[in-house]
Amino acid sequence: MTDRLPESPASRTHVDIATGVLIGIHGGSVADAIDELFTTARNHRVSLFELSRTLITVAEGRDIERSSATDAVYEVWGSALGRRGAETTFGMVTDSAAV
Repeated sequence: MTDRLPESPASRTHVDIATGVLIGIHGGSVADAIDELFTTARNHRVSLFELSRTLITVAEGRDIERSSATDAVYEVWGSALGRRGAETTFGMVTDSAAV
């Protein structure tokens, strides 16, 4: 059995940037922000790397297709990012099945 590598070399960078986003939202320590990312990924059953990339994309205000990761980001951090949830951001989050 072999160990799995992260999805891409940039994955760790995305986690680092997402950690910075959370510190910008809440303040607190790097350890607290990383714990929050891990906990959210686990609770929503999404990849840490996917969650990190999605948090960055949403924080930048870019359009993104709806997924489990976007649902997690809007549920956990939507209000802190100035959004009330995925349902109220219809122009920003699109359901890929409907496209």
